Amino acid sequence: MYISKLKNIIKPNNDLLDTYTKEKWDEIEFILGIKLPTDYKEFINTYGVGSIGEFLWVLNPFIQNMNLNLIEKGKEIREAYIVSKNAFPEDFTHNVFPTEGGLLPCAITDNGDEIYWLTSNIGDEWHIVVYESRSASYYEYNMGLAEFLYKILTKEVECFAFPDDFPGDEYRFIV
Repeated sequence: MYISKLKNIIKPNNDLLDTYTKEKWDEIEFILGIKLPTDYKEFINTYGVGSIGEFLWVLNPFIQNMNLNLIEKGKEIREAYIVSKNAFPEDFTHNVFPTEGGLLPCAITDNGDEIYWLTSNIGDEWHIVVYESRSASYYEYNMGLAEFLYKILTKEVECFAFPDDFPGDEYRFIV
C-alpha cells in the first residue's frame, strides 16, 4: 500500500523492472537467516539504490558498494552498535539481530543516523527504530519501512534525529 503512495511522490526507477527475482531474494534471506519485510523488497524492486532527498539511503542487498550493501554495511553497523551497547548498556538497550527481536540496519543518513528494523519472527510486522548519530537518543515508529518513508516525506510523522530541512518541500530519489 505505501509503495503505491511513495510512487505518487517519488518517481520509480523504471530501469529496474524485474531485476531482483524471487530467487535472488530467497538467496539474500538464506544468507541473513530471516525473511525480509515485503514492503522493503518492493521498495528495492521499485527504486534500487540511491538517496532520498540526497540525505537518506536505504541499504540494498544487491549493490556492490559495501557502504550501501544491506549485508556488509548492516554487519558493520551492528558490530558498532554492540561496541556502544557494551560500553553504555543503559543507553543502548536494544538487542542486535540475529537475536530474536534484535535490531537490523535498513537505512542510513548522510549525518550518520541509523535506521533499523526491530525484527520479529514475522517480517511484515517489523517496526522502525532511528538512532541519532550524535547521541544515544532513539525514536521508535510502529510502522514498516515504506510507511515510515512515506510519512516522513509527507510530514505526517517527524523524526527528531533528522535535520529540520529534511525532507524539504521537494524530494527526489537520486540514483
